[in-house]
Amino acid sequence: EDARQKAEAEKKRQEEARQKAEAERRRKAAEEQLKQQLAAEEEARAEEARRGRAATEMDKYLAAIRQRVSNRWNQPTNTPAGLKCVVRVSFVPGTWEIVDAVIVRSSGNKTFDDSVERAVRASSPLPLPSTNPDLFKYFGELQFEFEPKAK
Repeated sequence: EDARQKAEAEKKRQEEARQKAEAERRRKAAEEQLKQQLAAEEEARAEEARRGRAATEMDKYLAAIRQRVSNRWNQPTNTPAGLKCVVRVSFVPGTWEIVDAVIVRSSGNKTFDDSVERAVRASSPLPLPSTNPDLFKYFGELQFEFEPKAK
């Protein structure tokens, strides 16, 4: 009888130890999951902040690009005033060399559109968008409306 009670007590102690170990394992797993979730949320907030900075930089960058293109643009003869078009520009981040310039919304005047495309290509390399290399990944292609100011 005594041996049976000892065996049952031992079995109960082992079961309690197993349950305690399992509870500890679950607690650690939940803690690790929470740490990962918090880290992911923090990274998402940091990424959102980087995107915000990139958007602000992009606004400044587009103004600088418009100015550069405008300076290199020669208005074709016999084109009416008030024309504008939208250009998509692809370039290499880091060197800012233009690799492609495409009119994505035409002015309706091929001569004007072609002149804008030439001016964009002549603007290569583009001005440096930011001195922060962390933001470079947000640059590589951009689209902007070209509407020349009266000269």
